[in-house]
Amino acid sequence: MPDDTLESLTQQLARWRQARHLISSRLNHDLRAPLTAIVGFAELLADENLPPEQQACVQRILEATDKIVSILDEVQEILNEVERQT
Repeated sequence: MPDDTLESLTQQLARWRQARHLISSRLNHDLRAPLTAIVGFAELLADENLPPEQQACVQRILEATDKIVSILDEVQEILNEVERQT
């Protein structure tokens, strides 16, 4: 393999790792932190004596945030798996 090709691949791998780190930190900070606040507030509301319609809305919020957390976990696992393979 010519040196320039190896150098190019090394640079591409470095860029991939930098992008992966950025994506991972954005997922964990910019998405999970506000999501944690939403879940916390929804759980506080769930503990209140709300009318059934409002209680149902709170449950929908909690279910939706659970789905989002699952998706974020899957994306993080994919990023980790790709990192292990490189």
